Amino acid sequence: MLTSSLIHLGKILTYRIRVLTLPSSIYVMAVAVVIVFLRYLWEVLKHKYFIIVAGFQNDISKLGRSEFWPYAEYFCGSKDINQKKHDAFHVAWLHHVAHNDHHCEHFISNYSQIAKQLRNNSELAQNYLREMPDDAILELLVDNVAATRSYEGYWPNGEKKDGWTYMTKYFNHYVLHPKTRIKFGALLCALGYTQVLPNEFDWTQIYRSDISSDDRMKLAQLKALAN
Repeated sequence: MLTSSLIHLGKILTYRIRVLTLPSSIYVMAVAVVIVFLRYLWEVLKHKYFIIVAGFQNDISKLGRSEFWPYAEYFCGSKDINQKKHDAFHVAWLHHVAHNDHHCEHFISNYSQIAKQLRNNSELAQNYLREMPDDAILELLVDNVAATRSYEGYWPNGEKKDGWTYMTKYFNHYVLHPKTRIKFGALLCALGYTQVLPNEFDWTQIYRSDISSDDRMKLAQLKALAN
C-alpha cells in the first residue's frame, strides 16, 4: 500500500515537473501574443480617441459664451424670432465663421460688412475671396456629412441622384474661390458623391493655368479615385 502510494506520488511529481518545465516556451509565446494583442488594441483605441478629439474640436466655438445662447434661442427657442434675437444670432454667426476656417465665409475678407446682402448677391464677394487650405476643405465636407446626418436624419448616399439633397441644392451657392470650388467638387467626386452634384463636374478645370503643379497632381489623384 505504501509502495503504491509512493509510486503514485512519484508519478504526480514527475507530471508536475514536466508541466513546470515543458510549457515554458508556450508561456513565453502566450505572453508575447497577449502583448501584441494589447499593443494593437491600444493603437485602435488611440486612433478612435483622436477621431473623437478631432470631431469635438469642430465648431467648438458654439459652446462658448459668444455663440451658445444666441444659437440656442434662434434654433431651439420660440418660433417668434424678433429683431433682437435675429441681430444677436447674426453677431454670433459672424463670430462663428471668424473662428472656424472650414466655413467658406471665413475666407471672404469683407464678410462682416456684406454678410446680410451676400445671400442675394454673391457677386459682392468676388473681389474678396481667398483660397481655402486643403485641410479646411476636407473639414467643410466632413462637417456637411455630419450635419446632414444630425439635422436631416440620414447619411448622404452618393449612389443616388437624390442621395444628398442639401449638397445638390446648395453646392452652387457656396461662395468659394474658383480654385477652392474645383478642389471641393473634385473631392466630392473622389468620395463617390458625383451624382449628387447639381451639374456634371468638369475635370478639364484641373488644367487651368493658375493651378499649381502640386495642386494639379493632387487633383489628378482625386480624378483617378473618381473614375
